[in-house]
Amino acid sequence: MKKVTLLVFSFLLLFMSIRAQTRVLKGKVADAETRAPLANVSVSTIGDATPRATGADGQFTLTVQGKVILVISHVGYKTQSLNVAASDTAIEVLLQKTTEALGEVVVIGYGKQQKKDITSAISSISGKELKELPVTNVNQALQGRIPGMQVVTAGHQPGAGTNVRIRGINTITQGTGPIYVVDGVIVTYDLREINPNDIESIDVLKDASAAAIYGSRASEGVVIITTKRANSGRTAVNYDAYYGVQKMIKTYDFVDNINDYVGLRRKGLSDEDPVAWPDGPGIDTLLFNGDERRNMAQGRWTDWVGAITQTAPQQSHTISLSNGFGKNKFYLSGNYLNQDGIIRGSNFIRYSLKANMESEISAKLKVGVNTNFSHIINDVVSNEAFYNAVTISPLMSIYDSLGNPSANIDPSSGNLLFNNPVTLTRSPIHNVDDRFLGNIFGEYRIIKGLTFRTSFGIDVYKNQRFEYYPRTTSAGFAKKGVAKIQNFGWRDYLWENTLAYNYAPSADHVFDFLAGATYQRRRQEWNYEEGSGFPTDELTYKNMGLASNRDVIASDYFNWSVASLLGRVIYKFKDRYIINGTIRRDGSSRFGADNRYGYFPSVSAAWRLIDEPFIGLKTRSVINDAKLRVGYGVVGNQEIPIPAIFTQMSPGAYPYNGNTQTSGFQLSTSTQGNPALKWESQHQVNAGFDLALYSSRVRLTVDYYNKNIRDLLMNNPLAPSQGFDSKWINISEMNTRGIDIGLKVHIIKTTNFDWQMDINWSKFRSKITSLLPGVDSLSPWLKVGEAPNSLIVDYVYDGLYQAGDDFSLNPDARPGDVRVKDLDKNGSINQYDRTIIGRTVPKGWGGIWTYVRYKQFSMTAFANYTYGHMIANKAYQDYLYYSSKTATRTIKEGLNYWTPENTNTDVPRPNQFGRSLRALQSGTSSFMVQKGDFIRIRNITVAYDVPSALLSKARINSLRVYVQAVEPFLFTGYKGIDPEIGVGQYDVYPRYRTFLFGLQLSL
Repeated sequence: MKKVTLLVFSFLLLFMSIRAQTRVLKGKVADAETRAPLANVSVSTIGDATPRATGADGQFTLTVQGKVILVISHVGYKTQSLNVAASDTAIEVLLQKTTEALGEVVVIGYGKQQKKDITSAISSISGKELKELPVTNVNQALQGRIPGMQVVTAGHQPGAGTNVRIRGINTITQGTGPIYVVDGVIVTYDLREINPNDIESIDVLKDASAAAIYGSRASEGVVIITTKRANSGRTAVNYDAYYGVQKMIKTYDFVDNINDYVGLRRKGLSDEDPVAWPDGPGIDTLLFNGDERRNMAQGRWTDWVGAITQTAPQQSHTISLSNGFGKNKFYLSGNYLNQDGIIRGSNFIRYSLKANMESEISAKLKVGVNTNFSHIINDVVSNEAFYNAVTISPLMSIYDSLGNPSANIDPSSGNLLFNNPVTLTRSPIHNVDDRFLGNIFGEYRIIKGLTFRTSFGIDVYKNQRFEYYPRTTSAGFAKKGVAKIQNFGWRDYLWENTLAYNYAPSADHVFDFLAGATYQRRRQEWNYEEGSGFPTDELTYKNMGLASNRDVIASDYFNWSVASLLGRVIYKFKDRYIINGTIRRDGSSRFGADNRYGYFPSVSAAWRLIDEPFIGLKTRSVINDAKLRVGYGVVGNQEIPIPAIFTQMSPGAYPYNGNTQTSGFQLSTSTQGNPALKWESQHQVNAGFDLALYSSRVRLTVDYYNKNIRDLLMNNPLAPSQGFDSKWINISEMNTRGIDIGLKVHIIKTTNFDWQMDINWSKFRSKITSLLPGVDSLSPWLKVGEAPNSLIVDYVYDGLYQAGDDFSLNPDARPGDVRVKDLDKNGSINQYDRTIIGRTVPKGWGGIWTYVRYKQFSMTAFANYTYGHMIANKAYQDYLYYSSKTATRTIKEGLNYWTPENTNTDVPRPNQFGRSLRALQSGTSSFMVQKGDFIRIRNITVAYDVPSALLSKARINSLRVYVQAVEPFLFTGYKGIDPEIGVGQYDVYPRYRTFLFGLQLSL
């Protein structure tokens, strides 16, 4: 009994001891920087599977025993482990924001906002990602990287521009692409003057609720570019350079031997009249000139393409210096870029200098200066050079007996037969561009939360264009040399004043107010002179006074201005309900007095679901972020010709006395002015959501938009009785709707191995909803229910005529001729047999980016794709069908032409005069229409980051070396040379691959 009593007493003491160690632990979790309490923070102890969540005041209560280890985690903050002693009953935990969360700041119109608070459709890309491609134009680096943004190069010649479209087709005739805001200065034109190495980030405002703060010029989106600035700390020096070579991608596979080439031409002439011109060498004197016959006899084959193309070098060097000393920050950068063209004579050289400075004069006053200057020399070879090199007879000689490029004069007419491509490469168009972008600003903090900012920006651009066409070219042959000089430029001035106020009456309510007034003015000038009849070609355009003829002297001048008032209110409730409202009032001198002012409002809202208390901790362990967004806004388009509201005057003369003419002016009959013109207005709704999973390693963004565009500006043709050719009007309407999806996945993330992917996909559908009253079609390419200027309208190809077919549709046809369908069944082929045979608007497009790192080695690859559209590939048809009326060269597939023994083919009989194509009244049919789907590998980069342990002794912060292949592969079923070449599909400048080596050094 005593043993039992002793055992019970021992258990009782043990139980009381355990009870004594159990206690209530209270705590509070707050932001380490602001000390604001954090709600819905997960708090748990090691070994406890049921975590608790903090309340709205950041407080939590746990029942614990003895020493414990707390784990505190929250979206956007670093997870913290905390040792709690057995004696602790109350603690305070301060959470630090993660570096990623701190860095996710998006630049919006006239301000910045944390990404988690964004209520609109805004996509961003960092300067580091932009540098992955060696481009001369910033837009080229954005191709396939931003959901909803289409970037198509305007050509492959060095210095070529781009065509940018954000979220579909937004206008009928006056699409100029998005506006660009560089460090607060609104600019126009392609931004090839800006060095991509100087860019810190790019933010694209895609929907109207985001872009409405820019009002009348934001209908096609806004691209905000923020350049680099110095950080506080020691002086940093960076050097970024690459050198590479560009190699031409093979074009069409042309017939490349004398026998096949000569045989085709003989067949073509003999087909016209086999009796008069029997197939054989006897007709060579009719087909070939003396130069060709001599080369035939000697077996000489001219490689015209090889004579004008080259493996071209490309190099870039950027050195930057940044210094943050005390309250002053300074950033200086210089760049030299030199890109030779694949075609000899073409070249692009850019010198750029950038300087930024900020200084805190006092605790309340900060001033700064942003500047960017560039000098560009761009030699552009005529588009005719490569086309001629592809199509000229390979039996013609490049050089004459003196070693000069041959002139090839037709002895019968005395005119040039063609422009020698080598001559064209030696006479490029010489462009010199100078551009200065900059602004000076000051910020003054009036009271806590209230800041006044004033900024004065300037954009000065000057282009000089010099052309000379020597006597050995068709343009200069008869005129004994032609010289052209033009000067074009503008000066933009932008003065902006804003007042920003941040007001938080409590932790649950936060307001951000913005009010501003801006004024922008442009002065633009152009002058042009053309002369001919020079005593020699040696001086080219360098002495216009030597011209015996002053052919053209012209000039133009205009200015416009926009005065604006703007306002914005952002309200946050409990940090999870966000409303953003903006309005802008623009007054533009480009419209008449009755419609000079426009109002552009917007409202958007976001609901951060992830921060709601009803979202359980188990759900939060998987879902890190969830936000719904919706917005509506109105934006405008003012891009009309400056004189559209005026009826212009033109020179005139009249013989009042019946003999002598008196010079004067008269009304121009081209365009009738319309002072009642007003803005195009785009009303856009956007709905989207953002989702992050598994510690933000999976991020998904989806947006749907619907745009109704009203009062479209259109140059309407007038009846002859009106006395004018056309008049600008506001009348049509259209709709564009679409979806953008972006997915970022961090597949593997360890110390030694890292794998990330970024995928985006977009599509849209644009259609005209109304044109003129009672009119649903103004042309075959402008119809209600279709996207403007997106249709391919032509005859429907119906194969080749065969022996025994019904030839009633084309009584003059023969077997082996092209046949088209009689769609209206009237027994003849006419314009009413043309129909829609393709649409050029893609059904979808996007990009795929991936990054893999193993220790110090990394590989980056990027591809873009487009599908669901058709391309009118006329070049392929012309090179396939032999006819001197289309092309004198034929691809090898063209050797499979129709004969009585070879009827299973789509290639008609060769005919020198194009008789086998007589059914093609427009010269084309659906035969030339092909699918334009493609996937292009844009970039593959393999890099090595030298370990810091090896660099420390040399006082080098970082060193990265890399090799890169640009556009190494293309996957497509398209039969042309390039599915991105654009309308017309002819060879004007070959596409190329680039292989380069680069290094990035930081001291």
